[in-house]
Amino acid sequence: MARRARFLGVGATLCGMATPAHAQSSFAAGTSMDWDGVLTGIFLGLLLFSLAYNAAFYSLLRKPFLIWQSARALIYFALAVALSPLALGPLLEPDSAARQVWICILFDLGVVVSGPFLRTYLEPHAVHKRLYPLLGWPPALILLTTPAMLIDGPPLYMAVRNLLLLAMLALCAATVVIAIARGSRTARYQAAAWSGIAAVYGTSLFHDIVLDRPFALFLFFLFPALGLEVMLTALGILDRLVRLRRERQEARAQAEAMRIIAHTDPLTGLANRRAIEDGFNDDPPVAIALVDLDHFKAINDRHGHDVGDRVIFAAGVALGSGAATAGRVGGEEFALLFRGPASDIAAEAERLRQRIGAYVAQMVPSLKRPVTASMGLVHITRDISFGAAMKSADINLYAAKESGRDRTVFVAAA
Repeated sequence: MARRARFLGVGATLCGMATPAHAQSSFAAGTSMDWDGVLTGIFLGLLLFSLAYNAAFYSLLRKPFLIWQSARALIYFALAVALSPLALGPLLEPDSAARQVWICILFDLGVVVSGPFLRTYLEPHAVHKRLYPLLGWPPALILLTTPAMLIDGPPLYMAVRNLLLLAMLALCAATVVIAIARGSRTARYQAAAWSGIAAVYGTSLFHDIVLDRPFALFLFFLFPALGLEVMLTALGILDRLVRLRRERQEARAQAEAMRIIAHTDPLTGLANRRAIEDGFNDDPPVAIALVDLDHFKAINDRHGHDVGDRVIFAAGVALGSGAATAGRVGGEEFALLFRGPASDIAAEAERLRQRIGAYVAQMVPSLKRPVTASMGLVHITRDISFGAAMKSADINLYAAKESGRDRTVFVAAA
């Protein structure tokens, strides 16, 4: 029995719980250890706080490690009650076999949930890919050996149980150590949280192995160590959730930046064709126009593409200065989406078209020749696709070019 107690003491460090053997030895000490009601009350209060804390954060960030930690807190709570001398009915007297069964099952459950908690709690990059699956369902195999805690089982049976407990201990320890080596802040918190429990069990094992007598103050020191574990784990969870929220915000900001880049023309800063199409479909305009700079190829050929780019930029500034949604949909071609009273659209479109020449003259003074533009404008009076509307506007733009350029061709309906 003493040998079994030593092995179970090692395994108990996985979840910070007393084993039946240690609990019995502590109670057997009699007058050397008194149950401190205040200490127990504080510990149980911490567990209730942990449950409320986890529930509050789970409503904001639905992370599975909050569920597993809540399960651990519930097990701690039930085990604290089971280890106390409280009378829980005729079938659960402090020294009854049923009470010991309860303690055994709770202990093993605590070990079992520690694996899934750890693998969901640590940062994904911190958990070794070979250890991750081992922290899932394999710890549940310990439950198959729970009866071995109630009786002095066969040596082979007990060896299997001890092997499972030691394997779980090594697995959790290796996971935390590797995670710390990979720069995990969460693993540092958890290592600190388990340090008090490890110290208590280390002292207990020293009494069992070296002094050959039980550690009389085992439970007296265990519950403060468990309380420390609860508090440091809560701090670790808070730190983890704060970082998760920051990472989520950064991911959203990056996604928004990528969306803006994907919908923005890099030269003019106006919307690109994709953004114009999305704007058309999301909030259908009352009119659409296509604008094309006249004789733009001659500008590039005579003055170079750098001057041509400055002309396009100036034209974009001019078209973007009005109430219409402006976008660049081709080399020197722009689109305008008009919303508002239909009676004002033709005049506003013509103002924007004529504004191009003034803006280019002001922003590209090295270009001595005037720059004009042609526009095809069409009203949208029925359900029509973006492609069909653009085609109608393009027909009017072609008509403006054919009739001499530097003008707007307008059709009342499409």
